[in-house]
Amino acid sequence: MRNRIVSLLGILSLFLAGCQEAFVDVSNEPSGDVITSVLFTLEQYEGDAEQTRTTYDYANKRFLWAEGDAVGIVNGEGGHLKFMIREDYYGSTKASFDGRGYALLSGVSYGGYSPFYPDYDLDPTRLPISYIGQAQSGSDDQTHLGDYSFIAAIGTAPETGSLSFKFKNIGSPHRYNLPVLPGDYQKFKLVIDRDDYVLKGTVNLLSPDETSLISISPLETSNEMSLDLSGTSVSDPGVLSCWLMMPPANLSDIPIRMVLTKTDGSSLVACVPGRDCPANNRRFFYAQSSVYPSSQNIAAAGQELSISVVKASSEVEVVAESKVDWLTTSGSSTNGLVTVFNFSASENSGAERMGTINFTETSTGLVNTVVVVQQKAGTVIGIGGWSSENHSGRAN
Repeated sequence: MRNRIVSLLGILSLFLAGCQEAFVDVSNEPSGDVITSVLFTLEQYEGDAEQTRTTYDYANKRFLWAEGDAVGIVNGEGGHLKFMIREDYYGSTKASFDGRGYALLSGVSYGGYSPFYPDYDLDPTRLPISYIGQAQSGSDDQTHLGDYSFIAAIGTAPETGSLSFKFKNIGSPHRYNLPVLPGDYQKFKLVIDRDDYVLKGTVNLLSPDETSLISISPLETSNEMSLDLSGTSVSDPGVLSCWLMMPPANLSDIPIRMVLTKTDGSSLVACVPGRDCPANNRRFFYAQSSVYPSSQNIAAAGQELSISVVKASSEVEVVAESKVDWLTTSGSSTNGLVTVFNFSASENSGAERMGTINFTETSTGLVNTVVVVQQKAGTVIGIGGWSSENHSGRAN
């Protein structure tokens, strides 16, 4: 199903079908009874429904099997089987097989996963998972998510001769909406204050229960998660939607900062409150404002540095505050959802110095902090990003 739209209401379904992983639990001795039927079921994401007008009905989207999907089945005795989803199950949440040709036995615990990993010597206790290398083509594009949508299930046999798997996603799709200016964008990055993002890890397909089944043992963690945008273009001021398949993480006590980089190297910064993001739960994040540090140099004292703030709606209010005495606010102007703040530089002391400007959303208290530098010759430039000052993301 990866990279394939099943239906207007089924775009997210591509996530599960083409990319997911399952786990197995093996402890019992075979009873000798042959499994005559095997059933795969895709359980739907829990979590957020759409909060604004949209082309798609996210609340009713379903994850469906699609062409190219394959499921791996493992047990604790070295067995590793591949099940290709047949065409008659494309567009469905279920797929069934005649199990008699696979030599499956009741009394043995099995685990399933997808996408299929082509290593028949796979260690079922260390199935590899990676969220590195995600790339999106265009605003709100979701077709890349399938390659990072890992699902897993423990095989259960409610009655003799039947083996069923109910697959859940180990991670979750997250959408980040940012108000933006026109331009070509090449990279989106999330930044948090601790290394809670699992970039690479393994899962244990021999897990004894569902909770541990969808848990990741981390191999590589980071405070950043990146998305390549492949030169995504925005023609008018509006909203850019960025999608990432994310590992589970509880970020409810810290803000999530976002950096969106244009093809010319300039960038904007935005911030949203953190949330608990468990496995198998989609999340939607909405930035209320984005700040564009200017690439315009100030050649001499008294000239102005201009920094643009793009708001998600006219109700959003942003207050600017310079944190250095050599750069003072000199006024602002608003055109639609864009406010331009101007700052005047004083004479330079002869040494390079760095400072910050805080842009605070009055309704949320979230702070976007822009770093500014005054060079020895007096030139001042906004270089973007944020400093450790107000790292909590909220105004003091």
